[in-house]
Amino acid sequence: MSKYHYSLTLPAPNDIRRRQRYLEKVKAKLEKRLTDAPGGRLSTSRDGRTGTVGFYYVAEDNTRVYLNQSRKDLIQRLAQKEYDRKALRLVEKELRSLRRILDYCEMPKLEDAYDQCVPEKQAYITPVIRSDEAYRKDWLSQKYDKKKPVGNDHPFSTEKGDMVASKSEEREANYMFHHGYDYLYEKRVDLVDNGRPTWRYPDFTILDPVTREEVIFEHFGMVDDEEYRRNMFDKIRLYEENGYIIGKNLLFTFETRDQPLTMDQFIGVLEGRFPRGGKPKT
Repeated sequence: MSKYHYSLTLPAPNDIRRRQRYLEKVKAKLEKRLTDAPGGRLSTSRDGRTGTVGFYYVAEDNTRVYLNQSRKDLIQRLAQKEYDRKALRLVEKELRSLRRILDYCEMPKLEDAYDQCVPEKQAYITPVIRSDEAYRKDWLSQKYDKKKPVGNDHPFSTEKGDMVASKSEEREANYMFHHGYDYLYEKRVDLVDNGRPTWRYPDFTILDPVTREEVIFEHFGMVDDEEYRRNMFDKIRLYEENGYIIGKNLLFTFETRDQPLTMDQFIGVLEGRFPRGGKPKT
């Protein structure tokens, strides 16, 4: 089933179900409290001269009885009853809306039409939009300009088969590979610097499976080196001037000799941008 609609109906289905379970528990709690609540309702009246508020008990036949401070317990129970009724109405309304959203999320979408045709017929079909899986496969198999290694500056091999420049990059790549994140290593990105064309080779270009947006991910591994640090800030500046926004389509991690990168830090950055994660490998 297509994931595209998730971007139109946030939060994700699993989050909706989690919210449903929570609201069902709240609903049961509110219903129990309302069963035990006293009859009638609470009314208030404000004195126009002093501004003080008086409380009244309103019975089912609309008769009113003034409640003085000795009746605080009844005031509290009637006020709670009013709140619980309003809360219950909102809970029931939200639950109805969540059920409708889930129905939409789980129904077949335009992107699924091609996959519903038998493979023999697919060869003769030009879909109006490719399915997520077809798009993903094409994206992963694309030919792209890749950074040329110099000497032995890419000595680490990832489980996907890329040769990368650092142990940290190897760990990051292997995590994404095993957790279903689709990425390309050191794919050239064309940029403009002060009106002149230029380019960079970000460490990873990650495919957002929902929006089909490309998100670049850089690891800065020598931040305690002054020249390296200047180049790092200049690269971030260049990305930002070309429309990349940190946390949206530009992610990065960094480390120093005394403060090496931890996987928790990397996962935090990754899942902050992709809260639903990748597609786990089977």
